[in-house]
Amino acid sequence: MDSKVLQEVINCIASLKATDISLAKLSDCLKSVPEHTALVDVSKSDTLWQITCNYYLVLTKFAEKNVEEQSDISSSQDTVDFHGAIDLVRQFTLHLYLPQELRRLTKSETQLHVIVEEQERIRRLSYCVAQFRSLFKNNRLALHSRMIDCVIDFMAGTYSLFGACAFSEMEGIAFPKEMMFKCLLRIKGCKELPLEISKAIHGNLLELTGEPGGFTALCRTLLTISGSEANVPVWHKSQVIAKIVASKGHTKRFYNQVLTDCFAMYQGAIYAKNENALTYTNTCVECLKQFYQLPIAYSELHNKIETYFMRRFQKLSSPEEFITGYVVVDQSKLLAELYECRMAFTGISINSLPSSILTPYLPLFLKLHSILPLGCKERSYLEEMIIFCLSNRTKNELEQVVLSMALELSTFETQNGCFFLHPRIIIKQTPVNGYYTIQVGPQGNKNSLEGGHLLPPLVTILKSTDRNLLVHDVFIILLKQLMLSTRLEISSEPIIIMDAAEQEDVLCRRMYEKCVLIQSLEDLINVKRFQNQIYENPDDILKIFEASLASHISDECIDIQNESNVTRSSKRTDVLDIVLSILGDFLRRVRSSDKINKIVRLLEQYKSLPGCTDQMKIKIDYICNTSMVDNDTISDSTCHNALSLCADSEPYSKVYGTTLLIKLIKERDVETVARRHTILILALENLMSEESYAFLNSVRLLVSLCEVFETETVEVLIKEYHSVDKNIDYRLKIGEAIIKIVEVLGPTAIRYRDELLNCFLFGMKNSVDEFRTSSLANIGNICRILSYQVHHFFYEVFACISCIMETDTFLPTRRAAILVLSQLIEGMEGLMDLQEYLISVYRFLKHVIVTDTDDVTKLQAAVALDHLKSKTKQFFTVYN
Repeated sequence: MDSKVLQEVINCIASLKATDISLAKLSDCLKSVPEHTALVDVSKSDTLWQITCNYYLVLTKFAEKNVEEQSDISSSQDTVDFHGAIDLVRQFTLHLYLPQELRRLTKSETQLHVIVEEQERIRRLSYCVAQFRSLFKNNRLALHSRMIDCVIDFMAGTYSLFGACAFSEMEGIAFPKEMMFKCLLRIKGCKELPLEISKAIHGNLLELTGEPGGFTALCRTLLTISGSEANVPVWHKSQVIAKIVASKGHTKRFYNQVLTDCFAMYQGAIYAKNENALTYTNTCVECLKQFYQLPIAYSELHNKIETYFMRRFQKLSSPEEFITGYVVVDQSKLLAELYECRMAFTGISINSLPSSILTPYLPLFLKLHSILPLGCKERSYLEEMIIFCLSNRTKNELEQVVLSMALELSTFETQNGCFFLHPRIIIKQTPVNGYYTIQVGPQGNKNSLEGGHLLPPLVTILKSTDRNLLVHDVFIILLKQLMLSTRLEISSEPIIIMDAAEQEDVLCRRMYEKCVLIQSLEDLINVKRFQNQIYENPDDILKIFEASLASHISDECIDIQNESNVTRSSKRTDVLDIVLSILGDFLRRVRSSDKINKIVRLLEQYKSLPGCTDQMKIKIDYICNTSMVDNDTISDSTCHNALSLCADSEPYSKVYGTTLLIKLIKERDVETVARRHTILILALENLMSEESYAFLNSVRLLVSLCEVFETETVEVLIKEYHSVDKNIDYRLKIGEAIIKIVEVLGPTAIRYRDELLNCFLFGMKNSVDEFRTSSLANIGNICRILSYQVHHFFYEVFACISCIMETDTFLPTRRAAILVLSQLIEGMEGLMDLQEYLISVYRFLKHVIVTDTDDVTKLQAAVALDHLKSKTKQFFTVYN
């Protein structure tokens, strides 16, 4: 058949409406097709089947001539017509001969029906399926999304005819995997589907999932499904996918391929910027979590997951080269690796991988955290993972981990499976831009104790977290280790298996451990939010202290009776002395509690023993003497407490401390006024807070400071506003604080007029759009507060506004500029004294009204022009 004849038939079919199709109309479209050209003998068949065979002939020939991969259809409209024609042919051919339960899967608007015997229906269905198989051998048809209904009917017919062998019948057809998943899932969801077909489709779905790219296609299909499943929560769909791929019984090849696809999809999703990125990330993490929860028989999968996320850090424990200067990892690579790992454990609120994976890497993470530059994202990622891991440990596990970090490194290094940062790993930072690399450094001193412990970096992280219960548990573990353990007793019995040098080294290490432990306890107990925690729940600390004190008194009494082990008792006394120094304020604060009465009696008993020193007696009297206890004087001065609260990282502590300082300033507290410089610095630091109520209270504090520190405060704020090194958001907050201060000062702020206006005029030239707009608004506010007594600056302000209107493209800035000029013209008294400038202002406003494209700007310019005309008319009226 000629190509023009084929195109004519295709266009005729595409122009038909499915609801209006009849045998007569279908026959009319085939008038130009030569008779007796059907692919099969249809002379004894009904008219519909004759038409069917002829239409398949037309479609097949057209596809062979016009839709080959090496050529294009003449126009895009021809492509649309051809796809529409195929779909219409499907509706009155293939769709009619499907089993009744499979006809509901796709849309069919034709009014044609056929009734044939079952054997004839199967014969015709086989012919239709074969014709569509021939069409789909062309990749352009198989890959096109408009063919989805045709593909569903084709697959439904194939499974109806061939059952479990259907998948092999579709070999050689390049259907996209997502399309195959979508079609097979829709067929499998048919309520009356025969069990044999359902099992076959289930097996084929798993087979598809186990192929390269199959897991990704399954996720994209199930997570974007619509219709009746549209209201199903995304997390539920993720769990369904995880149950499919991470259930028992799959082949090893299946698991390996799914894991490979899952890792690839996860890595792409965490860096994607589209709205589905978090959904895909969550699904991958859920699947990996389900894999990790499989029994021990699947330990190979567990190892692969651990290796994928943690292999990047193992090179920090054991570098490939030990040449000084060898770069192990650079900053960008380390940031990417930590981000990828952090997203799997703490980056998603719904689920995460098991925290036990991180436990062996805690020593490495802590050491790495201690050497990284302050303020970098890498440190924050490490903090999140470390806190996440510690927070999910049982009491016994947490105690084991913390004590391993509290004791000398050699003890922890002997534990199997733990990873440490190699002692030769150092960080080299570029002084210009702060970029760093992690390198292999020179050979260090193996016997050096400095920087060898993991407890200080752990305490640093705990001080920055809001997990008060975790801080409490760690403090209890360390306190128990200090008070009840005999390991830290420096002068214990001689270690006879060591020589003198080795014994000295061991004793030095134990002394260093003890110092680190004591310093860590002091650092933790000085955290304000943690103090609130232990004051509300003092039982755990009191129990440990009571047990240790009772044991110490008992040992000392025995030593006195036997006149032996005096040295050990004296060392235990040293520990008690240290603990009383650490817990002195705490014990004194809870002195009124009934729970401490027994401890008081034990302290009084210990006080009477010969081993109690005069210094110890003073500390005991400080705790036990109720006449000395005054809750109002337990802590430092009110000003000191307020400053401590302001310096706290918690926003509510900052707000409370700020409120106290404002109150003290109004009362002219002597200490507060004397420390006004410190308060000013602290207020400026708190302006950087991201919490709005902390920032707003800092503005209130700056306003209050002006009552005792006016000139210096205003000068410092202006200097900060000018500082180009500061963050733009911070400078914007400084501008808001300046305006609040000017509002409080009112007309008396005239003495700072020149500095303030120059400050904000300079800000109008900033490259940041929002900063220019803010500076203009601040100029308008200052002019209003000063009753527009800014005649000396009028022309300079006007010149800046003119420049903005000529060169600035940011619409809010242009609007603000015209608004400020309008307010100046309206508010200034004696405007006619500036008459040499008014003609320029008049021409400028007329130009804006005529040329500007923004209606709001033109309206504001018209209002300003009206004000100018009114002032001019009033001047001449009064003059006459």
